[in-house]
Amino acid sequence: MNKLTAQEEKIVKSHAFAQIMSSQVNECGFAEISYCPLQLRENNQLLGHLARNNPLFKVINDTSVVKVIFSGPHGYISPRWHSEQVVPTWNYASVSLICTLKLVENSEEKLQAMESLSKHFDPQWNFNEFNREGNERMVQQMLSAITVFTLDIVDVKSKFKLSQQRSIACREALQTNLEKTGYQELADIQLW
Repeated sequence: MNKLTAQEEKIVKSHAFAQIMSSQVNECGFAEISYCPLQLRENNQLLGHLARNNPLFKVINDTSVVKVIFSGPHGYISPRWHSEQVVPTWNYASVSLICTLKLVENSEEKLQAMESLSKHFDPQWNFNEFNREGNERMVQQMLSAITVFTLDIVDVKSKFKLSQQRSIACREALQTNLEKTGYQELADIQLW
């Protein structure tokens, strides 16, 4: 399955700062992990960029498969909150994707990608003020210092640990207490 559910899409959009993990190992024998904000596009594809010298690019190439993990809301669940909850636990939501990576090499396409990312994450910033006549040198410096890529979603494996095995009364009590303790975002999804 490579299509995100509405809940998965919500997590990806609201927790866009993802971990990207290589399927290849680095010189120490570990998978390389980088952190990167990613934009979910309409075609079930992610868009992102990293510094050109990011260690991830030492172990991956234009045909690599990577794992992308979005960590959603999470928080402590106390046994004090309801009699069904007899031990403390931690509830959470995460979305894990297997993706194929494609590098964006063309300067014009890289610039369009940067404009898309900028508008997505900072809609009030006028990208055209940066990408204007007279600022070509700075724009080219930026483009040469980054690697832009797309990630096509191949597989989706998510985990929503939200005390689903408990009664609705218990889950509502957990939701109320999560709100009281400042875990509003987790409270909002507690009844999924």
